[in-house]
Amino acid sequence: MPLTVAWAFLGWLSLLGYLVIASVTLWRLWRPQKHPLLFLKPLLIATIVCHLLYLTEGAVTGWLKLDTPEAVAVVLSVLVAAVAFWQFKQSKMEAPLGFLLPLSAILLAFGSFEKPTQLSPELRRDILLVHVAFTIGGYLMLTLSFSSAVTHLLTLWSLKRKRSLALLEKLPPLETTERLTSQLVLLGFPLLVLGMVVGIVWARLEGKSAWTDPKVSFSILTGGVFAAYLHARFVRRWEAAALHCLVVVGFICLLVTFLAVRHTLAME
Repeated sequence: MPLTVAWAFLGWLSLLGYLVIASVTLWRLWRPQKHPLLFLKPLLIATIVCHLLYLTEGAVTGWLKLDTPEAVAVVLSVLVAAVAFWQFKQSKMEAPLGFLLPLSAILLAFGSFEKPTQLSPELRRDILLVHVAFTIGGYLMLTLSFSSAVTHLLTLWSLKRKRSLALLEKLPPLETTERLTSQLVLLGFPLLVLGMVVGIVWARLEGKSAWTDPKVSFSILTGGVFAAYLHARFVRRWEAAALHCLVVVGFICLLVTFLAVRHTLAME
């Protein structure tokens, strides 16, 4: 029991660490300061280490199996945090921490405290794991595209409002975020579609209809928003602000689909 409490405490520490770093980063973006905060990097490293230890405990004890949304959320959370750290280390810009770490905290909280989904033991887990692998990849890329889109919109807002140079120095150039957003959607959208297709095939093999599952319907809606972005980006040539707003809308749909809409196939 004491060991279980210790592992749970690591999860709480990770959650708190993500929220603290994100809050400090967003405050520094709102009240720009040129001097860097030296404690951000070691604090983020310590937080990710706590998260990895929490994951290790889950793998050892068996509660962390990548066949439920809750387990996927915990893994996706640390992947998002790791990418945020990599971007921060490479570019020396704090903006990704402010937009990505709150998402890590939300996913970690969902995966740790939500009641686990109960799967029928006779389900074919091999195909389900392929579905999960594609889904994690798609969700990760589209989450990063959301961060890039928000950064782009913040840069546009800063230029229009003539915010201080200190803020603009913390943000990447518009050309960079515009290119990065489209590249991430081009990577994430096919993975999301593949995950959906494998999930539908999996349901078919189990003798169930995927079209009656609300999560499938919401996933199709989410995919449609990102498909509309690609059409608007490469065919219609929309303005950058409208394009990035569309990515934000798509990500909100993605988050609602993942966190709020429950599967019915696995519980039948």
